[in-house]
Amino acid sequence: MFTVENQVSGNQFKVAEGETILDGAISNGLGFPYGCRNGFCGKCKATLMEGEVGYLKGIPPGLTPAEVSDNMILPCKCYAKTDISIVATELESVADIEVKTLPCKVDKIEHLSADVAKIVLKIPGNEAMQYLAGQYIDLIHPDFDPRAFSIANAPHNTGIIELHVRLISGGKFTNFVFNKMQEKSLLKIEGPKGSFYLREDSEKPMIMLAGGTGFGPVKAMIEHEIESNSQRKIDIYWGVRSEQDLYMSLPYQWAEQHDHINFVPVLSIPDKNWQGRVGYVHEAVLEDFETLVNFEVYACGPPMMVTSAANTFIKQGMLEKNFFNDSFDFSHQTTDL
Repeated sequence: MFTVENQVSGNQFKVAEGETILDGAISNGLGFPYGCRNGFCGKCKATLMEGEVGYLKGIPPGLTPAEVSDNMILPCKCYAKTDISIVATELESVADIEVKTLPCKVDKIEHLSADVAKIVLKIPGNEAMQYLAGQYIDLIHPDFDPRAFSIANAPHNTGIIELHVRLISGGKFTNFVFNKMQEKSLLKIEGPKGSFYLREDSEKPMIMLAGGTGFGPVKAMIEHEIESNSQRKIDIYWGVRSEQDLYMSLPYQWAEQHDHINFVPVLSIPDKNWQGRVGYVHEAVLEDFETLVNFEVYACGPPMMVTSAANTFIKQGMLEKNFFNDSFDFSHQTTDL
């Protein structure tokens, strides 16, 4: 293992032998900029101040001979051969991330439940989309208006975009996804978009409140926290109608494998065999916490859930500045899905 220090921010992180500097930065939750991640675009350029780096396949085309002479490097393709010190930009907000329109291919369609499908999109190898955990993209098909869906995977493999799509009764696009869309279909995506994203510089304990497929961006956030080796306390509350609507078992696995993660599923219409929590998901949070004054809350799902959580959590001590939300129907989602 080698240590990388960014002289601009003072941040330090470890990289394994042969691991690229960019991969190490992303795994440690640092917002190093990048574009293609293949050494062509040059958007990740940094300056090597101390130490030595190497490239597996020679100097990438994104660097000119003059830039190499000036000790410039491409973190997306170079690896540390010693402890190193660099000068690199770090993104501080969503405003620093470029919104792109990119081609993509439907790599996989998996039906997770009767009305939820996981769509995995693959971006061409010479491209990548940088985003923050929790943001969304517009999915573009030539026969439909653009549709917005939250990204459901952490921003570590940015050549892959995972979406959780719920089948909407009468919805033209979601019916197309469930009944006609084929693997290897060609589409476009535009993004990233949205101000709902994980505040990685905070150490406050987090309450993640998900309703239905609002679990998608919550999943991206939790995966990013785990990948970054964060030990922030996380309480996940996932509200659905019935047990069958808990379309992924991941929250149970996270809670079992990580002491700092707790999972509480809440059903609004349980069957007679359900032994867990019942009712509205935000009310389960109110029952479990006497005060929310020191918590950050991330709420994603139906507008009624988000609005109810905002109004009642503030009465329980939550600071308004610590409430981050994505209300699907009233923000980037449309009813004609």
